[in-house]
Amino acid sequence: MNFKDFIFCAIDFTDLEQSKKFISKIQKHIGGIKIGLEFFSENGPKGFLEIKKFGVPIFLDLKLKDIPNTVKRSAQNLINLKPDYLSIHLTGGLKMVKDVVSIKNNTKILGISMLTSLETSDLKSFGYNLSNLAFVENLAKIGEKADIDGLVSSAHEIPHLKKKLTKTNMIFVTPGIRLSKHKANDQKRIISPGQAIKNGSNMLIIGRSITQSTNPINSIKKILEDIEKHYED
Repeated sequence: MNFKDFIFCAIDFTDLEQSKKFISKIQKHIGGIKIGLEFFSENGPKGFLEIKKFGVPIFLDLKLKDIPNTVKRSAQNLINLKPDYLSIHLTGGLKMVKDVVSIKNNTKILGISMLTSLETSDLKSFGYNLSNLAFVENLAKIGEKADIDGLVSSAHEIPHLKKKLTKTNMIFVTPGIRLSKHKANDQKRIISPGQAIKNGSNMLIIGRSITQSTNPINSIKKILEDIEKHYED
């Protein structure tokens, strides 16, 4: 197994040329890249197509959520760009999610459950009297019913979800990845790369640990070492 395939680097830059330069430096050492709002809001579809020229798998992480008709039309525009993965919020409801899945073509649809920047106290402030696990499970079941391809959640929840979901080929995508010495920043439910893979994650979304490193290649090497250590346990 090539452990680098687990790693999707979050290219959270605004500047297109800076993004291209960074991708050219790391592209042989990762499995894919994630493009989010910061990049897309500045560079749009044209910028996305420039990044697509690198030929690496792309996760277009725009976390769509609105009324079903609006999301379906917006998703169609994005699917026309042929990203490998596209994210939508499962809290948009079953119909919204189903409508996007119905037009996905070859793009895999990933359902956002609960952002890793949130925790139980945030749920309570929203009026939900649920644990993280129960909230994520409920959303995961909506996603499974709509036949999404993958689920975005903390890796802490994956072992439980694997027991509760019947879809055997669900892709588990994990943000909030940090090596033990790295700061959590605005993430709350964090986990190490190796432990995430051990818990069942198929795709690790890693940004600042790589992009803010003085030596990105060396940081990727350390991430790979952590994965290999846990994978063999």
